[in-house]
Amino acid sequence: MKLICADLEGRLPAVPRRVVGAQWVLVRLHGYPLGFVTPPAMGCTSEQLRQLALRELAGPIATHLASDSIGDGAPVPNALARIAAPCPRWPVTGNGVVTVAVCTRDGAARLGECLDALATLEYPPEQLDLLIVDNAPTDSATRDLVARYPRMRYVPEPRPGLDWARNRAAREARGDVIAFTDDDVSVDPMWVRAIAGAFAEEPDAMCVTGLVVPDEIDTPAQALFETYGGFGRGFERSVSRVAPGERAVRRYGGTGRFGTGANMAFRRSFFDLAGFFDPALDVGTPANGGGDLEMFFRVLKSGHALVYEPAAMVRHRHRRDYASLREQIANNGVGFFAYLVRTAQAYPAERFAVLRLGVWWLWWWNVRRLLRALVRPSAFPLDLVIAEFKGSFVGLRRYAAARRRAEDVLGRFGSDAEPLNALAAGDRT
Repeated sequence: MKLICADLEGRLPAVPRRVVGAQWVLVRLHGYPLGFVTPPAMGCTSEQLRQLALRELAGPIATHLASDSIGDGAPVPNALARIAAPCPRWPVTGNGVVTVAVCTRDGAARLGECLDALATLEYPPEQLDLLIVDNAPTDSATRDLVARYPRMRYVPEPRPGLDWARNRAAREARGDVIAFTDDDVSVDPMWVRAIAGAFAEEPDAMCVTGLVVPDEIDTPAQALFETYGGFGRGFERSVSRVAPGERAVRRYGGTGRFGTGANMAFRRSFFDLAGFFDPALDVGTPANGGGDLEMFFRVLKSGHALVYEPAAMVRHRHRRDYASLREQIANNGVGFFAYLVRTAQAYPAERFAVLRLGVWWLWWWNVRRLLRALVRPSAFPLDLVIAEFKGSFVGLRRYAAARRRAEDVLGRFGSDAEPLNALAAGDRT
């Protein structure tokens, strides 16, 4: 069953009786997500859902309404009146041209839902550039599917690997901002508007990430992924910067807390300043991940701001079966430690901090969970914890292999103004 969204200013849906598992409802106000509520198992009417949301999310609602009154300078006579009124903070027009890039590889079977959602984006069409990058395609299925959407551009990238596709998107983009998402994601209609607004409000920001919620929780594997941590990073906006002279890794090396590659955007100028994505990282390489984490760190290490804006929301379709979930969690460990190795190589002054972070992460994220799973086996499957733990050690040697693979790809396909050293930018002094 699809995740239910309830907009307080509109007519709320009734919630049907729960069949299995939890049934979350995402509550929003004026397009801003406030949090989840869990209706009773027997379901509830729309009015009961409204009262549940007003009761359980009273704090976030009050905070939002206070921000609205600051935004337009008008007093708030009462909360219900303000809830029904338009939000003064959403811009009426766009904030410049935005390129939306979806990178896919043989993903035609799952891409249609993503493209349908892109077609509903509420942003001026003349300021919206929709780009689909087909990575090392083996057939024409994706190209044929994109052809059904006249507003979308199709671009093939023959070099296999997600970060090669992202770099092609950065080079092909027509917008000053490039918003990346994945083929198993459905974006919210206000997604681009929220991203553009965050960049407009923070002139020194080079990256904006956003909220990722589950599109559905239909299977035990999908529920387990959310229990494990999921992709969600909360409902509070944040702006992160590295203070002058501060070592970045100690506070900001664990960049997964800022978001994920399924929902991230960059100013196009940042790639000119700091290089492209490292093609030795992420899906399609021996590293299996880490490309988004490394770029978040590069933004902060370069002295720029990174904004987490929950109003920029997307819905992710989690893996439905247990085997796929286990593979994903193992690759989380591989990708994170491959990113740490890459960071230590690119920034020699940060190497000791990287080592401390890696040891701390093994204890805090892996060993503690492993001990809890041994004491309480029902809390979380032990084999999933072990899978990520092993993946962490595998990741220590995967970046070197992935680097060799990227150099081989570069040699076979040729360089188009993308030398590998520039792509793997860093402070090697």
